[in-house]
Amino acid sequence: MALPQRTLKQDLRWLLWPITLFMIVLLGSIANYFLAFGFQEDRQRTEFNVLAELDLVSGQVREIERAEEIIINNIDRYNRMVEDTVMDEEDRVALLEDVRKIREEHQLFPITVELFEQERLELSYGPEVETPDEQLSLRLSRIQVLLPLLHEADLQRFLNDFTGGGRLVLTNQCEINQTASVNDIGLQPLQHQMASCEFLWFTMRREPYNRFSSL
Repeated sequence: MALPQRTLKQDLRWLLWPITLFMIVLLGSIANYFLAFGFQEDRQRTEFNVLAELDLVSGQVREIERAEEIIINNIDRYNRMVEDTVMDEEDRVALLEDVRKIREEHQLFPITVELFEQERLELSYGPEVETPDEQLSLRLSRIQVLLPLLHEADLQRFLNDFTGGGRLVLTNQCEINQTASVNDIGLQPLQHQMASCEFLWFTMRREPYNRFSSL
């Protein structure tokens, strides 16, 4: 008995479903591959962002710890500066009043005081500080004092009281010149010498940080 011969059309019809199923499985596999690849990229991107944020937070924590350490180590010095009015504006009237009191207390000759214009110097941060909230500026005023002397001890008394009065005042230079002859006779006290001294008066100011000021 002869078997009926299958035509090409019948063979193709018979293979249509397996081919269709194969294509569906193939497309599904490709889609799953790209989905898995995209998911892996997203996961790696998320992991990278998390690590970057962790590094940033860790850096901020370290910066805060360093700042706290600096504050702890220098809080006493800062409080002392505040008490000594180093962090305040200059009070030139009060300085002249203190000179008057020193003169009266030690019965000195009239003292001439000249105050020059205040200079400003911005203090820079170290490279580890990127975005400070505020900055410090150092203010400097030069003070010229002419002090007639009966003897050198008058100058020593003045220097002790003037530079030790709470302000940050440093002696820059001091010269003493003879003004009266040793042969001068009389019971009236004379100014035998003249002291000419220059002092540096320092103060500091806390100011809002301006990143363009250092450019």
